[in-house]
Amino acid sequence: EPTSAPVEPTSAPVEPTSSPVDAVLIYSATFDDDGEGFIPSGRWKRRGGYEGGGKLRFKKIQDVQLTTDINAHSQIKIEFMFKASKKVVNGEGFMVMVEFNSSAEESIVWLKKSGEEANDNSFVKQLWYAESIVVPTPDNATDIRIQFKGLENNISNGGYNIDTVVVHGY
Repeated sequence: EPTSAPVEPTSAPVEPTSSPVDAVLIYSATFDDDGEGFIPSGRWKRRGGYEGGGKLRFKKIQDVQLTTDINAHSQIKIEFMFKASKKVVNGEGFMVMVEFNSSAEESIVWLKKSGEEANDNSFVKQLWYAESIVVPTPDNATDIRIQFKGLENNISNGGYNIDTVVVHGY
């Protein structure tokens, strides 16, 4: 009986081009004892945080900011909890801005306003929200300044509470 010739493979197995990158913890704070590097230090409050501990608080167009080394990662992930006080009126809000290598160029990477519906661009007062932002970094980035800042149109005495800030590099 006729037999067929063995079949030769047509291509070699494909090698992965890159391995998954593990997250590297750059910064982590729950603000239980102090502002943990955020300035101005007077914005730290001992009580009222997400799980009852400390928090950062700012009003109107005030801000809190942190500068930290990022060791030339290609992406930075910023995670945080926030809550707006009951005095915040609809349309007011805050943003997260980043700046690399102490340059004069800030970028708004996140912005939300108080509204009746909690969707991707709004929030409801007096509820804690967990947020996560992934920011690509410039090739030469060695440090990052992260700033939480009230919007220019904020006129009420409402405030914003920040807790559990975690920054990872990828």
